[in-house]
Amino acid sequence: MSDRSRPSQALRASVDRFEVLRASRELFQRRLREIVKQSGVEDPAALSAFSREVGEAHDHLAAASKASESGESESDFTASRLTLMGDDELELDISVRGIGSRLLPAGGRNLWRSQLRYMTLLARPTMSAAGNPVGPEAICPGLWAISRHGIRLEQTLALLAKIEQGLVAELPGLYGEIDRLLASYGIDPAPGQSVPISSAAWSNPERAASQSPPRPPANALSSLQQAVERRMDVDQLASPLPFTAAGGTKSGNPALDAAALIMLNHLFDRLSALEAREVGNGNGIEAKSPLGALKARDLDLPLGKHEAVTLDTMAMIFEAIFDSAELPDAIKAAIGRLQIPLLKLSIADPSLFADDQHPARRLINRMARAVVGLPHNAGSQHPLCERIGRLAVAVRHTLEESGAALDPHLAELEALIAERDRAIQQATATHVQLVVQHEARLFATELAEHWLRVRVAKTDLPEIVAFLETYWLRVMVAAAADGGSQGGRWQRDSATGDDLIWSVQPKETGEERKRLASLASSLLRRIGSGLDEIGVPAGERTAFLNTLFDLQTRALRSHGQPAPPRSSADRRQPSGIPSPSSGACLLQRDGQQVRYLRMPAITGSSDRKPVAEWQAGDWLRFRVSDQPPMCGLCCWQSPSSATVLLFNPEWGYALAMPRAALDHQLRSGRAQIASRVALFDAAAERAIGLLERR
Repeated sequence: MSDRSRPSQALRASVDRFEVLRASRELFQRRLREIVKQSGVEDPAALSAFSREVGEAHDHLAAASKASESGESESDFTASRLTLMGDDELELDISVRGIGSRLLPAGGRNLWRSQLRYMTLLARPTMSAAGNPVGPEAICPGLWAISRHGIRLEQTLALLAKIEQGLVAELPGLYGEIDRLLASYGIDPAPGQSVPISSAAWSNPERAASQSPPRPPANALSSLQQAVERRMDVDQLASPLPFTAAGGTKSGNPALDAAALIMLNHLFDRLSALEAREVGNGNGIEAKSPLGALKARDLDLPLGKHEAVTLDTMAMIFEAIFDSAELPDAIKAAIGRLQIPLLKLSIADPSLFADDQHPARRLINRMARAVVGLPHNAGSQHPLCERIGRLAVAVRHTLEESGAALDPHLAELEALIAERDRAIQQATATHVQLVVQHEARLFATELAEHWLRVRVAKTDLPEIVAFLETYWLRVMVAAAADGGSQGGRWQRDSATGDDLIWSVQPKETGEERKRLASLASSLLRRIGSGLDEIGVPAGERTAFLNTLFDLQTRALRSHGQPAPPRSSADRRQPSGIPSPSSGACLLQRDGQQVRYLRMPAITGSSDRKPVAEWQAGDWLRFRVSDQPPMCGLCCWQSPSSATVLLFNPEWGYALAMPRAALDHQLRSGRAQIASRVALFDAAAERAIGLLERR
């Protein structure tokens, strides 16, 4: 082909661009019209107006200059299409904008990929979500066209709700079709932007190109807000007022901005007046009036509006916090001082509901974590409550400042938590020593008792059994404590006990009688040495030694006459020392006390259920017998016995118990890892439960 027959690259790009835009717009209009019609719009005039407005919006956004990539002119475009609004129009506009904001995440990855291809097609590599010709920004004028077709406000809002449901369901498929269409024309995605834009970036076009954090998952607080909306029969299209706490972020609609700002400022003024009236004493730790959650009706807000839903959702959160049996009243009062500042923040910043890592939520969670384990009656004069109270006052001042960050307060809380936990763990050094020494004795006793049970089964003589139970068991306990069952002392004393039992058994052969004659004197010396080690007085052992001589003499003379075997009813069990697995004991030294619990082994199907991993450094809320719940810090766990030491300075003692018992309680729901409870989410879950039971 000659150069004359081959179109220039620039001309080919120009023709291709026009054809691609036309084909994409036609697909966009046709499929949207089908979705809207299936959602209940039957008026041909309304359908035509919708399709026309969508097409014009597409063309306007496609023709925008590169200077408008920040999204400002796109917003001005939408605003210029609207007349001055009355109350109904203002509400409709807020609703339409709410739909637009929710359609962005609903479009998913396919919407993002189609935008990337439009960036290439229009040669606008930094085009924002608001500038996408096939984005929700182009759908909103069509929704406005439908809303103008002569039906009442309530009917229009209901119809828009159905349309939104249809769009949310169908848009991913539509954007997938557009993406494939553009790909068929050879339009590649803009390079270097492979990660989908997050919902936060969609709502702030200026940050869309620079930020792409993952969309926060659903959480208990968002679920509670939705439950409140359903209970109040709220307008599902209501959207947050487009302002930050400083009123700095604008919607792009001058009439909406002015009206919304007036309403928002009026609401904030009323909240501020209530806050000023209810502030307690100078340090702000305790309230003068009883704790109570502020609700929408307290401000005469109409139910069903976004602000009313927000206030009533937050009210249920604070009601659950105030009803908590774990939080001291002084801490409830400190958190209560933050109620109105957080209400203001939740109205201006909807991410407080969606983001479970929002700084304000983390702050409340960490305030509760800092005081976990304090008794309910801890007053404002308690050093820890006093520090939290002062911090709450500082946080309130911070929240009143425009753009102020909570990071310094969060850092202070983290330092306070670490300082308190470290001090509690360091205070248990003596308690740990008591447990280690006690368990060493228990282990030695278990070894000795096992030895005793085996030896008692080998003798028929009550005199020998009584001696072993009364004296030699103590010798074996001391030997086990001195080096365990492999130590030299254990081996020596165990052999002495075995020789004692053998020495009084009938001797059938001359070889046995000869051995006994040579063994008798050394056996007496070894028995005496063992009794010396446990401090048995000489006079106390004389009677047994005389009896032993008589038994050995009888054993020499009883050859050919073996003693009859004992029946199982005659076999005695050792009774010198109670089993260490039974009961509890109190360990004491230098004024330090440990309540040591040895519980029987727990069996049953519930033990097969998984249990959350926990370790030293976690606070556990658990039960001992039928007593009220206790909350203590796990300060130490024995590497050999898995005994756990829990301590709370408020108890006045430490508690040692088997880890298996705590795991069993965790599986059955009778215990919880208190230091991992997020107060905000826990309060939301409790509020949801209460709401469902109403």
